[in-house]
Amino acid sequence: MTRQLVYIAGAGRSGSTLLDLLLNNSSQVQSVGEVHRLNWYARTNRELCTCGKPVIECPFWLRVQAQAQRALGVSEDEPLLKTKEMLLWPENVGRTATIIQKAALVLGNRWLYNLVARWFCRAHYQAAQNALFWYEMICRVSGCPVLVDSTKDPRRLKVLYLTDPEPFKLIYLVRDGRAVAASAMRRENEDMETAARNWASANRRSVWAQHGIPARKRLRVHYEQLCRDPKATMQRVCDFLEVPFEEDMLVLRKQVAHNIGGNPMRFRQGETKIQLDERWREQLSAADLKVFARVAGRWNRRL
Repeated sequence: MTRQLVYIAGAGRSGSTLLDLLLNNSSQVQSVGEVHRLNWYARTNRELCTCGKPVIECPFWLRVQAQAQRALGVSEDEPLLKTKEMLLWPENVGRTATIIQKAALVLGNRWLYNLVARWFCRAHYQAAQNALFWYEMICRVSGCPVLVDSTKDPRRLKVLYLTDPEPFKLIYLVRDGRAVAASAMRRENEDMETAARNWASANRRSVWAQHGIPARKRLRVHYEQLCRDPKATMQRVCDFLEVPFEEDMLVLRKQVAHNIGGNPMRFRQGETKIQLDERWREQLSAADLKVFARVAGRWNRRL
Protein backbone atom coordinates (compact mmCIF):
# COMPACT_ATOMS: atom_id res chain seq x y z
CA MET A 1 0.00 0.00 0.00
CA THR A 2 2.97 2.33 0.54
CA ARG A 3 2.89 4.46 -2.59
CA GLN A 4 5.66 6.75 -1.43
CA LEU A 5 8.37 6.66 1.22
CA VAL A 6 9.44 10.23 1.93
CA TYR A 7 12.76 10.60 3.73
CA ILE A 8 13.72 13.90 5.36
CA ALA A 9 17.49 14.42 5.35
CA GLY A 10 19.73 17.16 6.71
CA ALA A 11 21.46 18.21 9.91
CA GLY A 12 19.74 17.93 13.26
CA ARG A 13 17.97 21.06 14.57
CA SER A 14 17.06 22.10 11.04
CA GLY A 15 13.29 21.96 11.47
CA SER A 16 12.52 18.35 10.55
CA THR A 17 10.09 17.97 13.46
CA LEU A 18 8.19 21.04 12.30
CA LEU A 19 7.97 19.80 8.71
CA ASP A 20 7.09 16.31 9.92
CA LEU A 21 4.16 17.58 12.00
CA LEU A 22 2.83 19.77 9.18
CA LEU A 23 2.96 16.90 6.69
CA ASN A 24 1.19 14.66 9.18
CA ASN A 25 -1.89 16.90 8.94
CA SER A 26 -2.46 15.77 5.36
CA SER A 27 -5.16 13.13 4.92
CA GLN A 28 -2.74 11.34 2.57
CA VAL A 29 0.36 11.35 4.77
CA GLN A 30 1.44 9.49 7.91
CA SER A 31 4.57 10.90 9.55
CA VAL A 32 6.49 8.73 12.01
CA GLY A 33 9.47 10.92 12.90
CA GLU A 34 12.81 9.27 13.70
CA VAL A 35 11.23 5.84 13.42
CA HIS A 36 14.57 4.01 13.45
CA ARG A 37 14.31 4.39 17.24
CA LEU A 38 10.95 2.61 17.44
CA ASN A 39 12.28 -0.64 18.88
CA TRP A 40 14.43 1.18 21.44
CA TYR A 41 11.45 3.29 22.54
CA ALA A 42 9.35 0.15 22.95
CA ARG A 43 12.03 -1.80 24.84
CA THR A 44 13.18 0.87 27.26
CA ASN A 45 9.86 2.66 27.79
CA ARG A 46 11.87 5.80 28.64
CA GLU A 47 10.67 8.01 25.79
CA LEU A 48 7.16 8.96 24.73
CA CYS A 49 5.34 8.92 21.42
CA THR A 50 4.33 12.44 20.35
CA CYS A 51 0.75 11.66 21.42
CA GLY A 52 2.07 11.65 25.01
CA LYS A 53 1.93 7.90 25.69
CA PRO A 54 4.74 5.33 25.85
CA VAL A 55 5.04 3.42 22.57
CA ILE A 56 3.90 0.16 24.20
CA GLU A 57 0.74 1.91 25.42
CA CYS A 58 0.05 4.05 22.35
CA PRO A 59 -3.12 2.79 20.58
CA PHE A 60 -1.65 3.63 17.17
CA TRP A 61 1.58 1.69 17.63
CA LEU A 62 -0.27 -1.21 19.23
CA ARG A 63 -2.50 -1.40 16.13
CA VAL A 64 0.64 -1.38 13.98
CA GLN A 65 2.05 -4.25 16.06
CA ALA A 66 -1.21 -6.20 15.75
CA GLN A 67 -1.15 -5.69 11.97
CA ALA A 68 2.41 -6.99 11.87
CA GLN A 69 1.50 -10.03 13.98
CA ARG A 70 -1.30 -10.92 11.56
CA ALA A 71 0.93 -10.39 8.54
CA LEU A 72 3.64 -12.65 9.95
CA GLY A 73 1.19 -15.17 11.39
CA VAL A 74 2.62 -14.97 14.91
CA SER A 75 0.91 -14.98 18.28
CA GLU A 76 -0.75 -11.83 19.60
CA ASP A 77 1.54 -12.23 22.61
CA GLU A 78 4.66 -11.80 20.45
CA PRO A 79 5.99 -8.26 21.27
CA LEU A 80 7.23 -7.43 17.77
CA LEU A 81 7.81 -3.77 18.63
CA LYS A 82 10.41 -4.89 21.17
CA THR A 83 11.95 -7.77 19.22
CA LYS A 84 15.57 -7.15 18.23
CA GLU A 85 15.08 -9.30 15.14
CA MET A 86 12.67 -6.60 13.90
CA LEU A 87 15.04 -3.63 14.33
CA LEU A 88 14.61 -0.80 11.84
CA TRP A 89 18.31 0.11 12.18
CA PRO A 90 21.17 -2.01 13.57
CA GLU A 91 22.61 -1.14 16.96
CA ASN A 92 26.19 -2.33 16.53
CA VAL A 93 28.09 -2.90 13.29
CA GLY A 94 31.76 -3.79 12.83
CA ARG A 95 34.19 -1.13 11.58
CA THR A 96 35.26 -3.09 8.49
CA ALA A 97 31.66 -3.64 7.42
CA THR A 98 30.92 0.04 7.92
CA ILE A 99 33.85 1.15 5.73
CA ILE A 100 32.93 -1.28 2.95
CA GLN A 101 29.29 -0.25 3.12
CA LYS A 102 30.10 3.47 2.96
CA ALA A 103 32.08 2.93 -0.23
CA ALA A 104 29.18 1.05 -1.82
CA LEU A 105 26.69 3.69 -0.70
CA VAL A 106 28.67 6.61 -2.15
CA LEU A 107 28.98 4.80 -5.49
CA GLY A 108 25.21 4.44 -5.48
CA ASN A 109 25.07 1.25 -7.54
CA ARG A 110 22.15 -0.88 -6.39
CA TRP A 111 23.61 -4.20 -7.58
CA LEU A 112 26.95 -3.51 -5.87
CA TYR A 113 25.26 -2.38 -2.67
CA ASN A 114 23.05 -5.47 -2.47
CA LEU A 115 26.09 -7.68 -3.01
CA VAL A 116 28.13 -5.90 -0.35
CA ALA A 117 25.23 -5.69 2.08
CA ARG A 118 24.39 -9.39 1.88
CA TRP A 119 27.98 -10.46 2.52
CA PHE A 120 29.50 -7.77 4.74
CA CYS A 121 26.68 -5.66 6.16
CA ARG A 122 23.89 -8.09 6.84
CA ALA A 123 22.72 -6.12 9.87
CA HIS A 124 21.99 -3.06 7.73
CA TYR A 125 20.53 -5.16 4.95
CA GLN A 126 18.13 -6.92 7.31
CA ALA A 127 17.23 -3.66 9.05
CA ALA A 128 16.27 -2.13 5.69
CA GLN A 129 14.02 -5.10 4.95
CA ASN A 130 12.49 -4.75 8.42
CA ALA A 131 11.93 -1.03 7.87
CA LEU A 132 10.07 -1.60 4.60
CA PHE A 133 7.90 -4.18 6.35
CA TRP A 134 7.07 -1.78 9.21
CA TYR A 135 6.35 1.03 6.74
CA GLU A 136 3.80 -1.18 5.03
CA MET A 137 2.17 -2.07 8.35
CA ILE A 138 2.00 1.61 9.32
CA CYS A 139 0.36 2.56 6.03
CA ARG A 140 -2.20 -0.21 6.38
CA VAL A 141 -3.17 0.99 9.84
CA SER A 142 -3.22 4.68 8.98
CA GLY A 143 -4.85 4.25 5.59
CA CYS A 144 -2.33 6.76 4.17
CA PRO A 145 -0.37 5.92 1.00
CA VAL A 146 2.51 8.30 1.86
CA LEU A 147 4.83 7.71 4.81
CA VAL A 148 7.39 10.22 6.12
CA ASP A 149 10.56 9.09 7.91
CA SER A 150 12.55 12.03 9.30
CA THR A 151 15.51 10.07 10.63
CA LYS A 152 17.95 12.32 8.67
CA ASP A 153 20.86 9.85 8.86
CA PRO A 154 22.48 9.95 5.36
CA ARG A 155 23.58 6.32 5.49
CA ARG A 156 20.05 5.17 6.25
CA LEU A 157 18.84 7.45 3.47
CA LYS A 158 20.96 5.67 0.87
CA VAL A 159 20.33 2.19 2.27
CA LEU A 160 16.57 2.65 1.97
CA TYR A 161 16.85 4.12 -1.53
CA LEU A 162 19.05 1.32 -2.84
CA THR A 163 16.87 -1.32 -1.18
CA ASP A 164 13.71 -0.10 -2.92
CA PRO A 165 14.17 3.00 -5.12
CA GLU A 166 10.73 3.07 -6.76
CA PRO A 167 8.62 4.54 -3.90
CA PHE A 168 11.48 6.63 -2.49
CA LYS A 169 11.49 10.44 -2.43
CA LEU A 170 13.90 12.71 -0.57
CA ILE A 171 13.31 16.08 1.07
CA TYR A 172 16.64 17.70 1.93
CA LEU A 173 15.92 20.22 4.69
CA VAL A 174 18.47 23.00 5.09
CA ARG A 175 18.74 25.65 7.81
CA ASP A 176 21.27 28.45 8.23
CA GLY A 177 24.22 26.77 9.90
CA ARG A 178 24.64 29.65 12.33
CA ALA A 179 21.19 28.94 13.76
CA VAL A 180 21.94 25.22 14.06
CA ALA A 181 25.31 25.91 15.70
CA ALA A 182 23.73 28.36 18.16
CA SER A 183 21.17 25.71 19.11
CA ALA A 184 23.91 23.12 19.70
CA MET A 185 25.85 25.60 21.82
CA ARG A 186 22.74 26.40 23.84
CA ARG A 187 21.35 22.90 24.31
CA GLU A 188 24.46 20.68 24.17
CA ASN A 189 27.00 23.12 25.61
CA GLU A 190 29.21 22.71 22.55
CA ASP A 191 31.81 25.30 21.56
CA MET A 192 31.35 27.04 18.20
CA GLU A 193 34.20 25.17 16.53
CA THR A 194 32.60 21.80 17.33
CA ALA A 195 29.06 22.92 16.50
CA ALA A 196 30.11 24.38 13.15
CA ARG A 197 32.12 21.30 12.19
CA ASN A 198 29.24 19.00 13.09
CA TRP A 199 26.78 21.03 11.02
CA ALA A 200 29.08 21.11 7.99
CA SER A 201 29.84 17.40 8.31
CA ALA A 202 26.15 16.45 8.52
CA ASN A 203 25.32 18.43 5.40
CA ARG A 204 28.38 17.22 3.52
CA ARG A 205 27.37 13.61 4.18
CA SER A 206 23.76 14.37 3.21
CA VAL A 207 24.92 15.80 -0.13
CA TRP A 208 27.20 12.83 -0.79
CA ALA A 209 24.38 10.40 0.00
CA GLN A 210 22.24 12.00 -2.70
CA HIS A 211 24.71 10.91 -5.38
CA GLY A 212 22.92 8.62 -7.82
CA ILE A 213 19.40 9.59 -6.76
CA PRO A 214 17.54 11.15 -9.73
CA ALA A 215 16.73 14.86 -9.48
CA ARG A 216 13.00 14.13 -9.87
CA LYS A 217 13.15 12.26 -6.55
CA ARG A 218 14.85 15.09 -4.62
CA LEU A 219 13.57 18.38 -3.24
CA ARG A 220 15.52 20.95 -1.23
CA VAL A 221 13.50 22.90 1.35
CA HIS A 222 14.83 25.76 3.48
CA TYR A 223 13.66 26.06 7.08
CA GLU A 224 13.59 29.86 6.88
CA GLN A 225 11.45 29.77 3.75
CA LEU A 226 9.08 27.28 5.38
CA CYS A 227 8.57 29.60 8.35
CA ARG A 228 8.30 32.85 6.38
CA ASP A 229 5.92 31.54 3.73
CA PRO A 230 4.54 28.20 4.97
CA LYS A 231 1.68 28.05 2.47
CA ALA A 232 3.84 28.45 -0.61
CA THR A 233 6.45 26.05 0.77
CA MET A 234 3.94 23.37 1.72
CA GLN A 235 2.22 23.70 -1.66
CA ARG A 236 5.61 23.14 -3.28
CA VAL A 237 6.20 20.08 -1.09
CA CYS A 238 2.74 18.72 -1.92
CA ASP A 239 3.39 19.16 -5.63
CA PHE A 240 6.61 17.19 -5.22
CA LEU A 241 4.79 14.42 -3.34
CA GLU A 242 1.83 14.50 -5.72
CA VAL A 243 -0.70 14.93 -2.94
CA PRO A 244 -3.30 17.73 -2.68
CA PHE A 245 -2.45 20.70 -0.47
CA GLU A 246 -4.76 21.01 2.56
CA GLU A 247 -5.13 24.12 4.74
CA ASP A 248 -4.73 21.93 7.86
CA MET A 249 -1.08 21.56 6.87
CA LEU A 250 -0.42 25.09 8.12
CA VAL A 251 -1.32 24.39 11.78
CA LEU A 252 0.68 22.43 14.35
CA ARG A 253 -1.44 19.64 15.84
CA LYS A 254 0.62 17.44 18.13
CA GLN A 255 -1.94 15.44 20.10
CA VAL A 256 -2.87 13.42 17.00
CA ALA A 257 0.73 12.77 15.87
CA HIS A 258 2.66 9.59 16.54
CA ASN A 259 6.19 10.69 15.69
CA ILE A 260 9.12 8.94 17.31
CA GLY A 261 11.87 11.25 18.54
CA GLY A 262 12.50 14.78 17.40
CA ASN A 263 12.53 18.27 18.86
CA PRO A 264 10.84 18.68 22.28
CA MET A 265 8.50 21.21 20.65
CA ARG A 266 6.40 18.21 19.61
CA PHE A 267 5.06 18.06 23.18
CA ARG A 268 4.21 21.75 23.55
CA GLN A 269 0.48 21.54 22.91
CA GLY A 270 -0.16 25.28 23.18
CA GLU A 271 2.31 26.02 20.38
CA THR A 272 0.22 25.82 17.22
CA LYS A 273 1.64 28.60 15.03
CA ILE A 274 4.67 28.35 12.78
CA GLN A 275 7.34 30.74 14.04
CA LEU A 276 10.79 31.49 12.67
CA ASP A 277 13.52 30.96 15.27
CA GLU A 278 16.44 33.29 14.62
CA ARG A 279 17.76 33.67 18.15
CA TRP A 280 21.24 33.15 16.78
CA ARG A 281 21.31 36.76 15.57
CA GLU A 282 21.33 37.99 19.19
CA GLN A 283 23.07 35.06 20.86
CA LEU A 284 26.18 34.68 18.73
CA SER A 285 29.09 37.02 19.35
CA ALA A 286 31.32 38.50 16.67
CA ALA A 287 33.98 35.98 17.72
CA ASP A 288 31.49 33.09 17.32
CA LEU A 289 30.53 34.28 13.84
CA LYS A 290 34.18 34.55 12.86
CA VAL A 291 34.83 30.97 13.93
CA PHE A 292 31.75 29.74 12.08
CA ALA A 293 32.77 31.55 8.90
CA ARG A 294 36.21 29.93 9.04
CA VAL A 295 34.93 26.41 9.74
CA ALA A 296 31.65 26.21 7.83
CA GLY A 297 31.16 29.45 5.93
CA ARG A 298 31.74 27.87 2.51
CA TRP A 299 29.06 25.23 3.08
CA ASN A 300 26.67 27.78 4.50
CA ARG A 301 26.99 29.95 1.39
CA ARG A 302 26.64 26.93 -0.87
CA LEU A 303 23.40 25.80 0.78
